[in-house]
Amino acid sequence: MSTSETAGTPGIAIVGAGPRGTSLLERITANATEILPGRLLDVHLIDPYPPGGGLVWRRRQSPLLWSNTRADECTLFTDDTVNCDGPIVPGPAIDEWAARLSRGDLPLPDGYHPSPESVTEATRVHGGWFGTRSLVGDYLAWVFWHTVRTAPPQVRVHVHPALALDICDLPAGRQRITLSGGETLDVDFVIQAQGNIPVRPLADGERLAREASAHQLVYVPPASTADISLESISAGETVIVRGLGLAFIDTMVLLTEGRGGRFHRDVHGELHYRPSEREPVIYAGSRRGVPYRCKFAYPLPSPPIENPRYFYLEALENKHLDFTTDLWPLIARELTEVGYRELATSHPDRLAMGTDSFLARLSTVAWNTPEFKELIANAVPLWEDRIDIEAPDQPLMGRRFHDHSALQQWMIEHLAADLERGRNPRHSAHLAVYHSLFSVLNTLWGVIQNGWISPGSGDQGIPAFFSMCRFLTSGPPSPRLEQLLALTRAGVVRFVGAGTEVTFQDGHFQARSRSVDTVVRADALIEARLPRRALSRTTDPLLVRLLERGDAREETQLDPSTGRRHPTGVMDTADGRPVRSDGTPSPKRLLTNPGDFPRPRTNSPFLHQSDTAARKALRNVGGNL
Repeated sequence: MSTSETAGTPGIAIVGAGPRGTSLLERITANATEILPGRLLDVHLIDPYPPGGGLVWRRRQSPLLWSNTRADECTLFTDDTVNCDGPIVPGPAIDEWAARLSRGDLPLPDGYHPSPESVTEATRVHGGWFGTRSLVGDYLAWVFWHTVRTAPPQVRVHVHPALALDICDLPAGRQRITLSGGETLDVDFVIQAQGNIPVRPLADGERLAREASAHQLVYVPPASTADISLESISAGETVIVRGLGLAFIDTMVLLTEGRGGRFHRDVHGELHYRPSEREPVIYAGSRRGVPYRCKFAYPLPSPPIENPRYFYLEALENKHLDFTTDLWPLIARELTEVGYRELATSHPDRLAMGTDSFLARLSTVAWNTPEFKELIANAVPLWEDRIDIEAPDQPLMGRRFHDHSALQQWMIEHLAADLERGRNPRHSAHLAVYHSLFSVLNTLWGVIQNGWISPGSGDQGIPAFFSMCRFLTSGPPSPRLEQLLALTRAGVVRFVGAGTEVTFQDGHFQARSRSVDTVVRADALIEARLPRRALSRTTDPLLVRLLERGDAREETQLDPSTGRRHPTGVMDTADGRPVRSDGTPSPKRLLTNPGDFPRPRTNSPFLHQSDTAARKALRNVGGNL
C-alpha cells in the first residue's frame, strides 16, 4: 500500500505480527469504538512472516518441534480476571479452539485456512496437550484473522509482508515507515512489537566461528531451531551442545528421533531408545549444567490460591523499595508457605506432626529464622518434600565428580527425580509453588511499573529471580524429559557439567566445567542457547537505524560498587515510549516487550500490557483529530 492510499485517515502501525502484535491488534479493535467513536482507523501490521505466528510460531515447521506450554494454558483473549481498562472480549484457549476445529463448528474467517496436519492433531488435543509449534501457529493465525473479521466497521486492517527498515518523524508529528520493498507508509502512531531481536554472536562465538571455518570444523550459531541446519553433523561423531534450555531439547530431538531413532517401552513401562546409528554423541552443558524443571503433568488437588498472603501491591504501595531487603523475604515466604500449606492439606501423612499444629506454627514463625528451620526439620522429615527457595535452580552447586561417568550417573538420578516430581501428585507441594510464582510475578511487575524499586545494589537480585522463575516454569513437557532420560541411559546424550566453557585448542573444540576435571573434545559445536539481548550487537535493520540516528538509545543501570553505569541490552523507555539520545521520549511511538504466552484466568500482565499500549495509541491518535 502506498502512502497516498491512507491519506486523511488516522493510522496506527504495529511493527511485528507475532503473538504480541496480534494481541495489540485485538486490543485496538476492542477499544476503538470507545476511544474513536465513529472515526475510521487504519491499522497496519508489518512483518515478513505470516501474521499471527510471526517468525517463531510460523506454521511450516517440523512436527517434532513442540510448544512447552499446555494447550489449556495458552490464550490471547481477555477474561474477567484481567485488570485492564478496555472491554473484556473472551475467546478460546488452544484446547477449546482445537476441540471446536475438530468438531467442525469453528468459524473460519477469510484469510485463514487450517493446515490438514493441524486438523488431524486437533482431534487428539486435550487440556494437558503440548501442541506442535505448527498447531500453535495455526491457533495464532486464527486469532489474527478472527480479530480482523470481528473488528468494528470503522477499523480497517492492512497486512504488509515486509521488514520495517526505518521510522522517521514528519511534520505535524506523523511517522513515516520505510519498508523493505521500497515503499513508505505514513501513519500517526507506531507500536514496535518485534519480539526477541536478532543479535550478532558474542566475542567468543565469533572467535569460535572463525576457528571452525579455518579448520573445517562445524559451528552452528544461535538461531531459532526451525532455521538451523544439522545436516553437517555426522553420524557417530562427538558434538558439543552449549545450552540446556528449550533449544537444546529441540536439537536433541532433531538429532535422534529426527534421524530415525525410536522410543519404546518395556514390559514395566520404562522408556528406552533404539538408535538408528545415524545419531552423533551429544555432550551438553550450560551455566547450570542441568535442564529446566519439567512441566507438571497433573493438576493441583484444589484450585491454586489466587490472592497472595504476603506479597501484594497494597502491602508495598508508595514505598521506596530494594529487592533484596524489602521484596525477597516476602516473596520467599509467600512461595515457601504456599508449598507447605499444600503439603499439609493434601498429604498430611507426609508430616511428622498434626496438620493443624503445623499450619498454626507456619503462620506465626518468620521465614528462614532458626524457629522456621527447626519447624521444618521436625515436621517435614523427607528432603524431597521440602521447599528450597534459596537455591532451587543450582542443583550442581558445590558438587564435583572424578569423571564424566560419575556425572552421568548423577544426572540420570537427577532427571529421574525431576520426572517423578512432574508426574506423581504426591509432589503437589512443588506444583503449588509453580502456580504461586505467577501471582508473585504479577505483583513484581506492578512494583516495577509503578517505579517503586530503588536503584540500589539489591536490584541486582531481580535478574537472578527472573532466571530462577524461568528455570522453575519454562522447562520441557514431561514426555520430553522422559525422552532425555532414555537418551542419557543409552549414552546418546552425555553431560559436561555446570559452568560450561568452550574453547578452541589443538585443532578441536574443548568443553570443560567446574563439575568435572576431564575435558570433552569435539569437531562440532552447536550453540543451543538464546543470545544475550544487546542493542549494541543487534542486526535488526530498524533498530540499527534508530540507534545510529539517535532516535533510540540503550538503557543503562548504575553499578553501586563502581559508581558507573553499564548497558542493560534493552531500549531505554519512559512510560513505554522509546527515549532518544537527547533524553526525550518519542511522543508518537511505543515499545512493547515479547512476554510469555498469557495463561487463562491469571490476570495476565501480557494482556493488560497490550490493552494499555492499545489505549495509549488510540488516545494519541484521537488527540490529533
